[in-house]
Amino acid sequence: MAVGQRQPEPLRRIITTHDSTSGRAIFSDAVGEQVSFTGFPVPPGKPTTSDYALAYSTTTFPVQGLSPPNSANPESKGNLDIEHYHSLLSDPSPLNPPNGTSCTIIEVPPGSEVPMHRTATLDYGVVIDGTTELVLDSGEKRLMAKGDVFVQRGTAHAWRNITEKQENSGILRVFFVFQPIEQVRLEDGKIVGQDLNLSLCET
Repeated sequence: MAVGQRQPEPLRRIITTHDSTSGRAIFSDAVGEQVSFTGFPVPPGKPTTSDYALAYSTTTFPVQGLSPPNSANPESKGNLDIEHYHSLLSDPSPLNPPNGTSCTIIEVPPGSEVPMHRTATLDYGVVIDGTTELVLDSGEKRLMAKGDVFVQRGTAHAWRNITEKQENSGILRVFFVFQPIEQVRLEDGKIVGQDLNLSLCET
């Protein structure tokens, strides 16, 4: 939980699956619908300024193990993605496994920010509540409002919550899908990798 802030309300996440005989879509009850928020670890070891909920996560691409258990598919091979996700919920990470994806909701309290950091991921994101300033390590900035979409390509960035108090009580919420990438290389061969401590280098 972000320091000095309220605990965000759990979000509701619905998972579908297949009826093992008919193949019709049904709702899965393997995992409870509520997903709790926890402190977003940027930078690591420091008090958190925002929170996240891991709405889903996969370990393979294409995603494997979606078949339901039945006579043609043993229990040990059925719904493997749901089992993997369920196993992460006791100690979730907002980022994706090496060969998989993660679906994460980040909530930033009024007047707070997510400090400068870089993840080794390609991120699809949508602002679902509030207004934010997306800041790059080059100094470039963009304002993003509810409904805006961004694509982060392994680049360093920070998020500043500039949501007005009368809008959503000043809370910023952003929907992310994190995906693995090849290493980013510059002209001199330098690898630009993950660094969650960039904000500490600025002080």
